[in-house]
Amino acid sequence: MLKQNKWQNKFALGISLKLFIAFWLVILTSVLISYLVTMQFRHSPSQEQANPQQLKLLTLYQQRLAGKTQVKLKALQHKFHRKHQQHLLIKKVATNKVYAPRNRGWSKVKDYLKRHPLNNPVTIDFDFTKVTSSQPIVVNGEQLQLFIANELHRKRLVSLVYQLPIALRLFFLLTISFLCCWLLAKSFTKPLIALQKASRELGEGKLATRITKFDQRSDEFGDLARSFNQMAKQLESNISSHQRLLADVSHELRSPLTRLQLAVALAEKNMGNNAEQQKHLNRCEKEVDRLDEMIADVLTLSRLEHSHNTFTVEEIELQGLVTHVVNDCQYFATSKGVTIALQGRVSGFILADSKLLVSAISNIVNNAVKYSPAQQVVTIELSQQDEQVMLSIADHGPGVPNEMITKLFTPFFRVADGRERSSGGTGLGLAIAQQAIQLHQGEIYAENQPANGLKLTIILPSSKKEH
Repeated sequence: MLKQNKWQNKFALGISLKLFIAFWLVILTSVLISYLVTMQFRHSPSQEQANPQQLKLLTLYQQRLAGKTQVKLKALQHKFHRKHQQHLLIKKVATNKVYAPRNRGWSKVKDYLKRHPLNNPVTIDFDFTKVTSSQPIVVNGEQLQLFIANELHRKRLVSLVYQLPIALRLFFLLTISFLCCWLLAKSFTKPLIALQKASRELGEGKLATRITKFDQRSDEFGDLARSFNQMAKQLESNISSHQRLLADVSHELRSPLTRLQLAVALAEKNMGNNAEQQKHLNRCEKEVDRLDEMIADVLTLSRLEHSHNTFTVEEIELQGLVTHVVNDCQYFATSKGVTIALQGRVSGFILADSKLLVSAISNIVNNAVKYSPAQQVVTIELSQQDEQVMLSIADHGPGVPNEMITKLFTPFFRVADGRERSSGGTGLGLAIAQQAIQLHQGEIYAENQPANGLKLTIILPSSKKEH
């Protein structure tokens, strides 16, 4: 068990890691391509005619500052911002040093002003702010150039991200993509791991295994989980049915074998007494016939359950086939004082295996005769509706309790609690008939009649071909 759990953990880690790496590479590649495309369309600073209002304000300050030698530049900037709600940027022409707010958003402005002399008054549009320049003046014995800039605006997410250092931006990109890809990989691998685990348990014989965590999802994994559960349910049902059939066959064979052994023992005990010995030998022959009949029925049922594509079909006139079955079954009915009445008529043909269909209908008719009291009538009625033909067989026997109707087609099922065959048969007739009808793409069901008796209805598809 420890080795198995270790293998499962290794499997889970392996597939999660593969999916994670694949997703991460795809996302990083997509982000890189998007970044390169964005760079092609990124806004570049553009120069335009100087803003008159800002230029007028600059001229006023140039006149105030020109030739002064005791000007504190930082204090001047703070006072200017408080008074005009704009920023005063100062550039030392000799060193290209720019005094601007320490906010990182101004770094692009500072870099531009350092690289460009801007001797004539212009306004530069930086997309997030506009800066107006003036002509150089001498202040504190140095040549300075004044600039007025609007407050930073358009604080979009892209602008905020762009203001971050490149290393921090890369870190955020890697972290976010890592988390997203890992969550995506886990969302894919969890259903796969659950399916792999359930498949192994099902292979080990745990037929009750189901995938319960993901079968309610509306995506493809949910469809896969529901398909697996349906397969497991059908497999469990099939194996349980075969196990039950095997148990029933074993039980059914035990009774005649016991009686056969007892008859043989009594025959040996009565050696010399011809009459008594013959009686026990006849009993042995009867039990052997029962065993042979039961084995034949079991083999027939097994063959029908596993031969869905091997039976031969041909166009058959159902009216003639049912008439033939009625004539054959009437011999057995006459011996019991029962009459079989055929009513209704259908035209056209059906696609069927004649031997298989005759056997199924005969089984049902003989079963109806068997449970009908003497001097009663078993009614067989044929009818046609759209592209279906219906055959109903009704008797006047004791019927079946309503709660047991659905079990009638179960192999070896008997209404009575005891399992004796006082009425004859193997308990497989209706199960064989159901399999035969289903092979013909038809259906069969039973229902109690209002007065008394049982009615079985067979529905078969009719052939479209008319003759």
